[in-house]
Amino acid sequence: MSDDALDALLAEQRAYYRARADEYDATYPLDEGHDAGARRQLVAALETHAPFGRVLELACGTGQWTGELARHASTVTAVDSSTEALAICRQRVDKPHVSLVRADLFAWHPQQRYDLVFFAAWLSHVPPQRFDAFWALVANCLTPGGRVFVIDELPAGSTIEQAAAGQPAPTVRRRLTSGESYRAVKVYYEPDLRARLTVLGWHAEVRKIGWRYFYATASKARPDGPCFAGPPAAVR
Repeated sequence: MSDDALDALLAEQRAYYRARADEYDATYPLDEGHDAGARRQLVAALETHAPFGRVLELACGTGQWTGELARHASTVTAVDSSTEALAICRQRVDKPHVSLVRADLFAWHPQQRYDLVFFAAWLSHVPPQRFDAFWALVANCLTPGGRVFVIDELPAGSTIEQAAAGQPAPTVRRRLTSGESYRAVKVYYEPDLRARLTVLGWHAEVRKIGWRYFYATASKARPDGPCFAGPPAAVR
């Protein structure tokens, strides 16, 4: 399918998360009241990297993980395309060392390098056609010796999704509590994630948490490419 079809799918995915922002925490409550054991294990794994230094969080959403990062970071830059989600994130994590940036991650470029790049529940929304370019962006965000920490879902999560056929990338159909329906990319990169990253020059380790989640850590010997490419739209 054409690039236009993929761009339209990604635009619909952005629209979905904007529309879902107010109900996201109720419908995906990865906290002590839901998947509590998984949350504790993921937090413990993340904290093995503390202190984090300068942190970049990609697709921060409503800030479910931003607060955990802020506890151990000197600064946090949290990026998301949804103004509505960022407003909730700011209410949740109103810290002077946390900066919020509104941007489309498929068009955004970093203004500095970071010691840790973190993203949760985002990699599975990166279509296969954009996988290599996305990881090139991640590399361009890291300081020499910087690290990446990823949290996402295992293929068992497909049992609670509604697959949509005939799309330009693996896609599911999601419904809001209002009944509105949206398409979103959903790619289960594990169990092949480590091998795919090795081909791209990353050293990665992957660990499963329960039936639904995994986390991965990755590092690269030397970030590639230019670092600075135009100012992002900052949201305070």
